[in-house]
Amino acid sequence: MQKRIRSPDRFQGVERPSSLELSHIALSGATAGRLKWQEDVGGVPVQMEQTDGYMVCYQRVHLPVRQEWVDGKRLANEPVAPGQFMLLDLRRNYRAISPLTVDCLSVFTSHDSLVDFHREQGLPAFAGLRVALGATYTDPVMRNLMECLLPAFESPETTPRLFLDQLMLTMLVHMSSVHGWRPIELRSRRGGLAPWQERRVKELLLANMTGNIGLDQLAAACGVSRAHLARSFKASTGRSPMAWLQQQRLERASDLLLTSTHSVSEIAHLCGFADHSHFSKLFTRSYSASPGEWRRARKM
Repeated sequence: MQKRIRSPDRFQGVERPSSLELSHIALSGATAGRLKWQEDVGGVPVQMEQTDGYMVCYQRVHLPVRQEWVDGKRLANEPVAPGQFMLLDLRRNYRAISPLTVDCLSVFTSHDSLVDFHREQGLPAFAGLRVALGATYTDPVMRNLMECLLPAFESPETTPRLFLDQLMLTMLVHMSSVHGWRPIELRSRRGGLAPWQERRVKELLLANMTGNIGLDQLAAACGVSRAHLARSFKASTGRSPMAWLQQQRLERASDLLLTSTHSVSEIAHLCGFADHSHFSKLFTRSYSASPGEWRRARKM
């Protein structure tokens, strides 16, 4: 099991904004964070804690040109539009006077975690990420991946840990392939899980219908890495672990809608959904009718 890592302090040695909203989600080998503040006057000093790792800082509101220093030298930078991101190598010393309004999603991962990830994936040894000082990146893939983190902060009860683990693996693959110093070739692999491994993973998923079980736990039960588990389960079943579990939850819900007298809210709870509205949204997407409508149409 990979240890959780702590996100660096962005206000080391400086006063934090009075309106600061800061939250973190500890994941296997990474930390996701959301940082928000809104000040009435002046800018906000930021000084990043130095550590051996990298941080993606994805901006959700316009970030104008700002005063910024790296290793004590004033840095020329560009405005950052909503949907763009910056990539920081935190072995360097970053200081800035940030603007009045900030809404930033971030992902921090250590150098050691990326080394382990490359080893898990059978990729060339990790040689670092290419970080251009002051650069602003436009990357539709990264934008969509980062936006997928938003529900984990706004509605954490509806965001299964399994989903976040799979999202992080996808993000690390993308970062390594696009921003790594060494080009990597991502080849499709056909090998699936052994029958006993596939059976064990499905048993664990069904025993944790909410999805609050990590890829590391599933992988440990099969004696493989997280990356191998995610890749091989999809090769065996045609679906990711989270997608397979969601299908099982919906099938169980449809069965209960026909065979039980439970209310829709009770069925949502029995099938591992966080709440009625989340269940209804997913059910309607799959069955083209709300749970109540679907039940009534088949019981007439």
